[in-house]
Amino acid sequence: MNAPRPSSGRAFRRVAPWLGAVVVLQLVHLGAVATSLQDTHRLALVGDVAGWAVGLLAVLGTAAAALSFGAGDYLRRVWGLLTVGAVLSLVSTALRSYWMHAVPDVPFTESPLLPVRMGVVVLANVSTTFALVLLSRTYRQSGLQPPPSSRATLLWAVAAVAALAVGGPALVKAVGNLGQGFAATCTAVIALASTLADMTTILLVAPILRVAYMLRGGRLAWVWWAMGVSGAVWLFYDAREWLAPLLPGNPTEAVELLRTLRTSGLAMLGLAGWLQRSALASAQRESRAEVAVPTA
Repeated sequence: MNAPRPSSGRAFRRVAPWLGAVVVLQLVHLGAVATSLQDTHRLALVGDVAGWAVGLLAVLGTAAAALSFGAGDYLRRVWGLLTVGAVLSLVSTALRSYWMHAVPDVPFTESPLLPVRMGVVVLANVSTTFALVLLSRTYRQSGLQPPPSSRATLLWAVAAVAALAVGGPALVKAVGNLGQGFAATCTAVIALASTLADMTTILLVAPILRVAYMLRGGRLAWVWWAMGVSGAVWLFYDAREWLAPLLPGNPTEAVELLRTLRTSGLAMLGLAGWLQRSALASAQRESRAEVAVPTA
């Protein structure tokens, strides 16, 4: 019963090129950052290009998934909210990008666009988090909710500890910066919204991965694997400040290298959306083919 279905190998071969593309994208970003650590301007430019690239991939992937469902469909709402979050995240990148090129000598924390970006980031995180909560409800409504087990409880406990370990210090730091000046308060609100959303994402990785395991070999399995991996990547991204000192080399440089994980997090979200669209289109083609087969 627990063995992978016969189609699992074929499904992996179809997805492998896309997964390879994400790995290549991540390695290119990592290499570009590694060769730019001594040049602040070039490092900022690398981050700007990567932000636009993966931001667009996330928007295109989630939008493709949303548009593949009919109006009023529950999953269209889920993917629609994910698209809104991806679009707002791209807007946040655009604000920073504009300021970096228009006023290169002034930090963004001194920009009048800072409160605008604060509002955009808060809305982006609310949209994405609400979408994941709706997605978790989908499991129960569709009968995909895995049965309770000791392993499930352990997975939840590990996810909860990871969320607290990653988000706790960041929350304390952000709360401490509230009221320390306008720029510091805006930055703290951005950090609070992002950290709370990422903590929720980390908590929801557990059920997402369990459903992916239940669906292994099926057409939708890789959609949920991609979603789960995307959430897991944010765990390491958010932990970069305390993971960096554990890595060899300069901790400051290690933080910049770990910051590139944002590329995989957003790219895997876009890939999940594209795989959702492909799975639905494949199912619709098979359904039409069955109808067209003569019964006589």
